Amino acid sequence: MASRPRFLLIGMDGMNLPLLRRFAAESHLPHFSQLMARGSTNRLLPALPAWTPNNWATIVTGTTPGSHRLGGWTVRKKSDPWEAPRLESWDSRVIDGTETIWEVAEQAGLKNLIQFYPSAVWPSPIKNGYVLAPGFHDAPYAIAMPMSYFASTRGDVQTGVEQIAAVARERTTDRAEEGAPPGSSVVRLTPAAGWANVPANALAAELPIILKNGEREAVYLLVVPEPSGRGYARIAICSEQNGNASEAELQKGAWSPFYQRALGKDRIPTAMRFRLLAADPAAGTVYLCRSEAYATRGFTYPAELDQRLVEACGPFYDWPTIDPVRGEAELETFASDMLYQGEWQVRAAKYLLENGGWDLHFSHWHLFDHINHPTVNPADPEGPNYDPKVGEWMMYCQRRIYEVGDRVLGQFLELADDNTIVCVTSDHGMAPAHRWGDVPTLLAEKGLLAFKPDGKSIDWSRSVAYTQADRGSEVYVNLQGREPMGIVPPEKYGEIQEAIIDALLDWRDPGTGKRPIALALKLEDAQIIGYWGTENGDVVLTFNRGYGWGPPIDGKSAGPGRGALHGSQIPPSETKYFTNMACFILAGPGIKVGYERDWQRRGLMRMVDLAPTFAHLLGLRPPMHATGAVLSDLLEAW
Repeated sequence: MASRPRFLLIGMDGMNLPLLRRFAAESHLPHFSQLMARGSTNRLLPALPAWTPNNWATIVTGTTPGSHRLGGWTVRKKSDPWEAPRLESWDSRVIDGTETIWEVAEQAGLKNLIQFYPSAVWPSPIKNGYVLAPGFHDAPYAIAMPMSYFASTRGDVQTGVEQIAAVARERTTDRAEEGAPPGSSVVRLTPAAGWANVPANALAAELPIILKNGEREAVYLLVVPEPSGRGYARIAICSEQNGNASEAELQKGAWSPFYQRALGKDRIPTAMRFRLLAADPAAGTVYLCRSEAYATRGFTYPAELDQRLVEACGPFYDWPTIDPVRGEAELETFASDMLYQGEWQVRAAKYLLENGGWDLHFSHWHLFDHINHPTVNPADPEGPNYDPKVGEWMMYCQRRIYEVGDRVLGQFLELADDNTIVCVTSDHGMAPAHRWGDVPTLLAEKGLLAFKPDGKSIDWSRSVAYTQADRGSEVYVNLQGREPMGIVPPEKYGEIQEAIIDALLDWRDPGTGKRPIALALKLEDAQIIGYWGTENGDVVLTFNRGYGWGPPIDGKSAGPGRGALHGSQIPPSETKYFTNMACFILAGPGIKVGYERDWQRRGLMRMVDLAPTFAHLLGLRPPMHATGAVLSDLLEAW
């Protein structure tokens, strides 16, 4: 190898190989098609569970939750009190000494750029490189989650606040009969009394901004009807009750410029933007949304890079503003969210390539997973409630987002020269989950788990087993001398493990007669699926194909599902149209062109194999503790 190649990894969370190939064959994805034509495209077996945090950690460590500890969104020592703070997946202390390929590269004198990565990235694990917008699920720089607002002049409309991502401090039910789109915060549009610099017919409403810490602030919606009453002459967002304090003049179907504002008692500088989805003067309604308010300071390593990036690339935000499948306006809002996020990462990568340089690039982009959850079940022709018209719309939504992914990929490829290895990878796909199973309900039915009268809090004095909601592939024994609340004598430990496994494997879905659980193992036996260690559950499980974890709609232990899920199902789950397996494309110097492994004959490529393969291609040693192998059949020479 004449010179060490540059490495460009573009992480696309939830990318689904059957859909990728379908839309490419329909000529919707020219850049994906180009990359696949000059490299190798393959299925990839995720680490169990097929979930976001543990698999992005697996990609860069070459090992499984047994070593990097990330079987879910947090890590908790079994010896900690239940209420004790837990390390989030993005916290670099989670992996507890498990080495990443970033650290291997840095030791070899190479510079990394890590963008929006969800696992093991903060505080920065590298010293001579860049970390931008670390974390994802509950990242520290998302200050206020997005909101949509439905403003109405009707006096009988019930007002209330809705907030996404389970961070609301006030909740309401959907009010479709009043014309409010599901999930919208409904506000009253009244004459702009007390406002300055507005005409006499002006209308106004207060739009709440609820911070994730529970604090509440607001901006103001100003609506000026045309004198004829047949339209709106002006729709604006104002920082105070003054028509001259406009921060955004809204036009239907377009985003406003970013509005920068310090929020909360700590006055955290943030940026947000607004978009008008619909306005109906005859009905006296305005429907709009606000993006996530994301910090403009502190979200980078090195710290002084934050303002340079905001000036060069614009503000960043990580969570989509609205449910994409409600209609065309919502889909286009979502698509523009994802496009902005993807293009921001391209701009940042280009800026840093030209101003300091980098040798290895790792990004994460959550576009496909966001569209999968609401669309995969209704798009599945084999589903129990399939409606062809609805299915067609859901597949259109998927195609639209793959087109966004293709557009951003084309921009990333402009950063790659002939000596660049390009990898586009997902962490999992998504297969339908038309049935759900709730392990806590099952354990309660079997007398292994007990709840207090509120039906939610665990009664530790009567529970020999328990689960953690953000680690759905594990059941824990409530062991004396280990858990502070433990009641199971050590000599009964194995007996309780057996009782949990019996309950799981004897479980039958009352609606279908099928077994929801595919596999259940004692932790000491779970080495065969990549589980061991002191933090992981005492029983490790995975659901059968077609099953998601969580409370079914009918309230039983197993029943009709609430949406598609990936992490619950056994990783190889696949249907004719969708797959739970990840996929990756690898192209560049040393990579075979047009190669695809016969996985049914030779076995699946695995998530743990990526880091050792990347290291080999870059002339580096593999990360310490890696359990994967070099994918030698991908290589031109070995």
